[in-house]
Amino acid sequence: MEKREPKQLTTEPQLLDERAVPHERAVAHEDDMREQHSQDRTQPLHTSELRFRDIFAHAPTGIALIASDGHWLNANRALTEMLGYTEAELRATTFQALTHPEDVATDVANVQRLLRGEIFSYQREKRYLHKQGQTILTQVRVSLLPDVHGIPVSLIAHIQDITERRRAETWVTRLVATTQDAVIALDRQSRIQLFNPAAERMFGYTQEETHGQRVQMLMPEPHASEHDGYVARYERTREPRAIGRVRVVSARRKDGEVFPMELSVMEVGIDDEIRHVAFIRDVSERVRLQERLLDRERLVAIGTTAATLVHEIGNPLNGMSVTMQLLERRLAKLTEDLTLQTSVRALRDQTNRLANLLAEFRSLSRRQSFTFRPTSLPEVVQEVISTECGVYAERGVIVEQVFAADLPVVHVDQDKLKQVVLNLSKNAFEAMPNGGTLTIRVHRSDEHVHMEIADTGSGIPDGVNIFEPFITTKKDGTGLGLPIVRQLVDAHGGTLTYRSEVGKGTTFIVALPVRGQGESRSAEL
Repeated sequence: MEKREPKQLTTEPQLLDERAVPHERAVAHEDDMREQHSQDRTQPLHTSELRFRDIFAHAPTGIALIASDGHWLNANRALTEMLGYTEAELRATTFQALTHPEDVATDVANVQRLLRGEIFSYQREKRYLHKQGQTILTQVRVSLLPDVHGIPVSLIAHIQDITERRRAETWVTRLVATTQDAVIALDRQSRIQLFNPAAERMFGYTQEETHGQRVQMLMPEPHASEHDGYVARYERTREPRAIGRVRVVSARRKDGEVFPMELSVMEVGIDDEIRHVAFIRDVSERVRLQERLLDRERLVAIGTTAATLVHEIGNPLNGMSVTMQLLERRLAKLTEDLTLQTSVRALRDQTNRLANLLAEFRSLSRRQSFTFRPTSLPEVVQEVISTECGVYAERGVIVEQVFAADLPVVHVDQDKLKQVVLNLSKNAFEAMPNGGTLTIRVHRSDEHVHMEIADTGSGIPDGVNIFEPFITTKKDGTGLGLPIVRQLVDAHGGTLTYRSEVGKGTTFIVALPVRGQGESRSAEL
């Protein structure tokens, strides 16, 4: 038998003779291919597992693997810090044990739906119990975690602590609900999404009435018609006219009243749900006070002039008036010329008119003293009307007096208040030259007693500031009566307003504060 030498290992590459060892070569090649295929398949899985573990461990929100019975299997560091337990302590309990008792039933029901295949995942807000006893509000997202064969083996939960966010949201919500300024939020189509209680009080609408409605419902013309154009221009140019600024503009209440408001608009987002927020302050009272201040300054100027007029013109005018009366009597005896007598009578009337004007000037110029005493307002009204009822009846003016029961007394200067009632009733009477109805109502509203004096006359034209000195709608009016009346009402701490409709009549409203019973007091204006 021939003896063979062992083959030497060499570093040179050698070709394998396929005819010499065909079976051994095929087996070796198949083993190499199987090993290579196994490595190619397991390498991505290994890389994916490492990536998952890294994300699991370092995620900023809590992540947990939970068994189908509720036991914690794994928890990352964010979750252990959130709940105050170590991972070992969590593994010894269930998620049900750490869930707020009121939230357990809903959580368990959702997990059962997951396991039955009815849903693929669920998301909800729920409360967990911290190890120290405090409640933690969280946002959880739970889904099934399958194995490599796609079979669900556990639950994976993403848990985010939203306690501070919700506390901040609650604080903002309470702030919006309790602020005295109106807060209105609008979407991209200018539809109202938020209408806080102050807005309800200011505009007279409820949140339900305004939700989803366009903001133009709160605007008078021409602002309502121009609003869409303004928004379109801003979206196109990004040049603001109202956004980021504080402006005084006009708004409209539910009852149609137009009032001045201080408006500040902010752009808070770029989504469709909330686009702009408007902060609104009703400045009606401030504007009224400013107007009254200007009126008082004008009255002071008028009063200064009046003092000179009364002194320089008053005495000669009195002499003229006396002389005209004597001349009228003498002419009545000497001649029957009616034209001459009519001319003298007209001259006397104009002299008396000038005297009355000076008297009103004198009321503005002199410093008036007030003595406030507890007074029944109905008694004052009845006393004034009783002295004028004959004149009213001659013209066909019917007087109606309506007094609420159990009215409180008001602390007023009786003589000055009589002047207020007389002047307002006289204006109402003169507004009804062909007869009508004069109605005086007295009632209480909150901390004020309201006296309304209404006529069925021609009304006051729009655009006329009847409280402006020398502005009048009457042919022979001086334009000083209403400024004097408002001056007297102001001195009582009250307000004088009116509403009017052309062709239907005017109502003046005097609001006097109700003060507690006390001693009489005096004041000067």
